[in-house]
Amino acid sequence: MNVRSKILKIRNLPTDGELIDHINAKPYLFILVCIAIGLALMFTRLYLIGIVITFMFLYYLLFMKDVTLIEFYDKYAIFYLNNGKDECFLLFWEDVEKWSISSSRNDLDVLNIVLRNQESIALKCLGRKKVARYFVTYVSTPCEKAIGKQHAL
Repeated sequence: MNVRSKILKIRNLPTDGELIDHINAKPYLFILVCIAIGLALMFTRLYLIGIVITFMFLYYLLFMKDVTLIEFYDKYAIFYLNNGKDECFLLFWEDVEKWSISSSRNDLDVLNIVLRNQESIALKCLGRKKVARYFVTYVSTPCEKAIGKQHAL
């Protein structure tokens, strides 16, 4: 069976489709909470720790580049590979036969996809719940449950 999902250069991405959501690498809520904790610590006896925390997270907020990792469209999803080659994986929803997400303690979660031509793809991703929500919404087949460590013997 022919599938349209493939690795593309970012400049060759399709322009049709409506952008629904995206996942970025910079966790804004966590950064702002840490800045608030640092500011609160500046007015206690731990003011040095508060200053370090505040400036460290302000630097991260202002000077570190925010990178888009995944974009979800109504017809497809784009997984940016960030491998220095300006490439991404374009995944059309109708090409997915099976999918599962396996979590990792020391690394990013892994999204395992089997396409309709039986090609297997493993993509590292952030935002496990958001990715699973869009796969449940747009992929017609149910997902495979990944076996956790507590069930494996």
